[in-house]
Amino acid sequence: MARVEFTARKQLRLPAQSVYDALVNWRGHADWVPMTRVRIEEGDGGVGTVFIATTGLGPAALPDRMRVEALDAEAMAADLVKIGPVLRGDVRIAVLPLSNTTCEVQWHEDITVPVLPNFAAPLVAAATQKAFEKSLDRLAKRLR
Repeated sequence: MARVEFTARKQLRLPAQSVYDALVNWRGHADWVPMTRVRIEEGDGGVGTVFIATTGLGPAALPDRMRVEALDAEAMAADLVKIGPVLRGDVRIAVLPLSNTTCEVQWHEDITVPVLPNFAAPLVAAATQKAFEKSLDRLAKRLR
């Protein structure tokens, strides 16, 4: 079992509130995360909502089951727990306003992957961080 931890940071030329609203629209992640579809299992998007974000194609698709633990609209932050059989751990998403028209997204994950050997964890963390940064670029393009 390997521990994979990373923080993706991305400055976006967009108002923080619009970015936060898009990030906590769980179903909307399918619009900007490549090869991802989202299914809400229970809840209305708020605290307690359980959803599965499945990324990939066919047998290579990885379902990522999560529960929303906390939403803080004032601080523009969300805490999720990965509760799937493969990915388990914590996610923190925060949007920091830098000006009226610019913000920084910080997406932190600290997860365990039982099928991943420890030596591969740093490579997976780096690749996943880059993938999240690219996805945030796609989100920014959709919001402009």
